[in-house]
Amino acid sequence: MPSTKRDKTAEAGGERDVLDLGGYVPYFLTAISNTWSRSSSRLYLERFGVGVTEWRVISQLAIEPGIPAQRICEVIILDKGAVSRSVATLVAAGHVAERTDGRDARRQLLELTASGYALHDRLIAVAIAREQLMLEGFTAQERGQLVEFLRRLQARLPELRDFAPPGEPGQDG
Repeated sequence: MPSTKRDKTAEAGGERDVLDLGGYVPYFLTAISNTWSRSSSRLYLERFGVGVTEWRVISQLAIEPGIPAQRICEVIILDKGAVSRSVATLVAAGHVAERTDGRDARRQLLELTASGYALHDRLIAVAIAREQLMLEGFTAQERGQLVEFLRRLQARLPELRDFAPPGEPGQDG
């Protein structure tokens, strides 16, 4: 399915290609991601006093206890500033503890405290329920296919980051 369509312009009846949002994958990914993140953050702030970024940090620390903030940035693909602010908020609230890395005194390792794990357990139940709501009506096979398609898209991210069309600034030709 093409991601563009021909459309008449106001300029003397000319035509040009315009995006067909009904078939443009980046539109769907952005709309889903933005709506999911914003509604998650609102809900988590109301119910638990943390936003979606703090939830992402908490969930990664539950998966990999005792890791540095840099590792969280790599896995959840957030910038250092956002992770740093979230970690500071979680430390101040008593949900995350910092300790010096025995191999590198300049690096802090992070782990959930007992209250952090308690918060994680309450948050994960809501996160899973929201995922189930979004996937309602999908068969188990369709869910598997969707995850496989998303993994394939994710695997293309390095090429997307490095993509520069020929003839654009900084390119020969």
